[in-house]
Amino acid sequence: MACSASALVPWASFRVYSSAMDRVRIKFWGVRGSLAAPGRDTVRFGGNTTCIEIVCGKTRIICDAGTGLRPLGIDLARRASGRAVNATILLSHLHWDHYIGLPFFQPFFERRNRFLIAGPEAGGSGFKRLLDEAIRPPYMPMRLGDLGARISYKSIRAKAFEIDRVRVTPIAANHPDGAIGWRFDFPGGRSAAVMSDNEPGDDARALSLVEWMAGADVLVHDAQYTPQEYRRRRGWGHSPFLYPIGLARAAEIPRLYLTHFDPESSDKKLMRIASAAKAFIVKKRSSLRCELAREGLCFFL
Repeated sequence: MACSASALVPWASFRVYSSAMDRVRIKFWGVRGSLAAPGRDTVRFGGNTTCIEIVCGKTRIICDAGTGLRPLGIDLARRASGRAVNATILLSHLHWDHYIGLPFFQPFFERRNRFLIAGPEAGGSGFKRLLDEAIRPPYMPMRLGDLGARISYKSIRAKAFEIDRVRVTPIAANHPDGAIGWRFDFPGGRSAAVMSDNEPGDDARALSLVEWMAGADVLVHDAQYTPQEYRRRRGWGHSPFLYPIGLARAAEIPRLYLTHFDPESSDKKLMRIASAAKAFIVKKRSSLRCELAREGLCFFL
């Protein structure tokens, strides 16, 4: 079984395995933040909100469930060919753009499929209760439990845990109402850090992030604004694109994907940001490989 509530155990029991089956595949299904932005000006990078699929062997982890979850669900149902679909869905927080895809996830409608949905508590309420309140009539015409698949829930706190043989270490993000970033340590020694919603903080905050992500093979990080835009949007919970570049360089991470783009950012604007980011890296004489995420982009660790 790819995942279940019992798959979450203290990471102290983690053991390292190495095989061809442990190759990690990461694919972007949604790269926007705040609001989906379909249209002719967003075709190159995509208009769906945040959704990242991570596959390691038989383990499938989905980071956030924005509108990008819908095409992922269609793809999974097509490839399943009658077999069960199992996955763990990690929600960084419960702002609409990060869970709005859940009621439209096609595998939820098949009884043979099994999922664990995990996310943070807030305001003294457990994660399941928060999600139940968010997805129910009259806001949606159904609850997730009505859709057929076997779904379990888990509240995530600061403690590291395992999903099968993948160690997951959460960290609090600097974001209104709170959010979580995820570090994944995979069998065979590869690792990835994913921080979908995060704003620069003080030096102590930056140092804790660098220590958390240090040694990772790849960082995926919020880059919603240009530096000029960020000056007018401090406190909104998102980063200018130079900030994750600084984090990745300090943590000696070789590969960076910028994501969670503003809905107002057209393809042309994002291409200018990509050029500016690369020029900045060259100016710093850094070997960091930096790309902008886009829907359908897939890479391996």
